[in-house]
Amino acid sequence: MFRIWALAAALCVVGCAGSPPWTKQGVSPQVAASDYADCRFEGQEATRRDANIDADIMASRGRDWSQTQTLPARQALYASSRRQADDIVKACMIAKGYAPGE
Repeated sequence: MFRIWALAAALCVVGCAGSPPWTKQGVSPQVAASDYADCRFEGQEATRRDANIDADIMASRGRDWSQTQTLPARQALYASSRRQADDIVKACMIAKGYAPGE
C-alpha cells in the first residue's frame, strides 16, 4: 500500500502542477489546451526516470524517514523533478509562441 502511495505522489510531483493560463493571439482554447497537453507530456517524459527513482526511494525508505521525522525534508529534495518538468513545459509553450498569462 505504501508503494502505491509513493508512486502516486511521485506522479503528482510531475503531473499535478497547476496549469497557468497561456495566451497566443488567434488560437482557440481547444488548440491551446492541446498544445499545453503536448508540452506537459514532454515535461513528464523528460523527468519520468528521475520521478521513478524518487518513487522507488520513497517506497523503500519512506517508513524509516517517517519514523525519524525526516520525511518532509526528504520529500522537499525530490521536488526538483516537479520544478524541472515545469521549466520544460514553460520553455515548450514559449517555443510554440505562447506567452504566460496572469
